[in-house]
Amino acid sequence: MSDWRGEALHLARSGGTLAVNQLLQLAVPFITTAMTGRLGVEALAAGSIVGSIGLLLFITSLGAMQGLIPPLSGSLGAGDHHVAARTIRGGLLIAVAMGLAATAIMAGVPRGLAAAGLDPALVTGAGCYIDGLLPGYLPSIVLIAFRFFLIAANDLRWLNAIVIATTAFNAALNLGLAGGRFGLDGMTAIGLTVALTQWLGLGLLLLATARSKRLPKDVRDRRAGFALRDALRLGIPVGAVFFTEALLFTGSNVLMGYVGPVETAAHGIVLLWLNVALMVPVGLSQAAMARVASLLGQRDRDAMRQAVRVALVAGATASTIVGILLAAGSDSLVHLTLWSRSAASEDVVAVARDFFRFCAVTQLLSGLVIVMASILRGLRDANAVLWLVMLGYWGVGLGSAVLLAFVLGLGGRGIWIGITLAFAFAVTLLALRFRRALYGGAPR
Repeated sequence: MSDWRGEALHLARSGGTLAVNQLLQLAVPFITTAMTGRLGVEALAAGSIVGSIGLLLFITSLGAMQGLIPPLSGSLGAGDHHVAARTIRGGLLIAVAMGLAATAIMAGVPRGLAAAGLDPALVTGAGCYIDGLLPGYLPSIVLIAFRFFLIAANDLRWLNAIVIATTAFNAALNLGLAGGRFGLDGMTAIGLTVALTQWLGLGLLLLATARSKRLPKDVRDRRAGFALRDALRLGIPVGAVFFTEALLFTGSNVLMGYVGPVETAAHGIVLLWLNVALMVPVGLSQAAMARVASLLGQRDRDAMRQAVRVALVAGATASTIVGILLAAGSDSLVHLTLWSRSAASEDVVAVARDFFRFCAVTQLLSGLVIVMASILRGLRDANAVLWLVMLGYWGVGLGSAVLLAFVLGLGGRGIWIGITLAFAFAVTLLALRFRRALYGGAPR
């Protein structure tokens, strides 16, 4: 019982801090959604589509760089700071490459949306939004690496303060730039505030990392090399899984664009709150992954299994409570998001209410996927079953969404049923692999 209590307290401290940090990070997307909502339903729909594509790239990078946590936590747990420094340098190299790639991809998004035959008004709004966002993609990816360095070292002191500072900066800048005082288009101004906020966040995280006493100090010695192999060996399959999961939501947003602007706007609102709901299991999972990797480095298998059990119970409990709150408070959540009366049409509220029912179930399933998959990464298990989960997201998820929405005529509801089925499939596969990895011979 004392071991259980000790692990629960450790998870409550580190996981709770990270969960709060994840929730705070959504303040900027929340402000951005509210600002686009002031411009009208079409602007909100355009912002939702661009945001989902940007999220696809961000989540893919997030997954790929999660491969940094297990080797970095393991080397720090073993006291090998030389290897830890090489991992940090390799992680920064990966982050810069992915940030440049994300910038190049987003620059071509407006042409892609036009070629896909979406409403010209949506394409125009998306283009203006991307014009402002474009300078912010590189820092938004690089700051992920610095954040993971601090998580791997369990040095979380400054994470929440940094997010609070950047959120306050974003809110103040929105009041200035988005107010039309500098002659910028509304969507461009909103995008530019996000880009400048990312640069500020990167600078603050760089300062926190440099001052950390738990990270190695010889990171600048490039002659010692870059530990890319371990990070990429785990990061590439994880990034691929994250890409596929994010593509499910991005694809659903694009499909909603064919259903109608009201459905697309409502879908964007529900996805925003789904992201809010998932921040609790994401924070718990990151803490659990770092903890499992550290205990694996110390070769304490009994403590590792106890940490896994605590993380699973906490994740399932939190996701169940959040699902009930989403279903019960859907109308209030929509009105809270669309505080501008001009955008908060009753049609959007009614459609979003229907979508929230599916969202409540989806976040429970997704929360279980997040926790189980993160623990497997902490065990350095990137088995082929994760690729089967990818096929499930595309085949079961998007495939059934298209069938139900357009062939069977269920519209937006059919798309959400497809999303829910995808995560049910993923939970089943991961549960099978999880049991085998933990009790049938976990990595030593």
